[in-house]
Amino acid sequence: MERTVEDHSDKMAYFSEIVRKAYETGKNEHGITLEKLIADLEADLKNLMVG
Repeated sequence: MERTVEDHSDKMAYFSEIVRKAYETGKNEHGITLEKLIADLEADLKNLMVG
């Protein structure tokens, strides 16, 4: 049971990092399109689910 809690904490930390990265990318990269930002976010989230 303890391992499940640790795995959940690790995934939550990684999820927070993914969201922060997407926010910073959208805020700082002036030429990025919404489609590109969503595609990058989707790829990162899929890696989270697989990993």
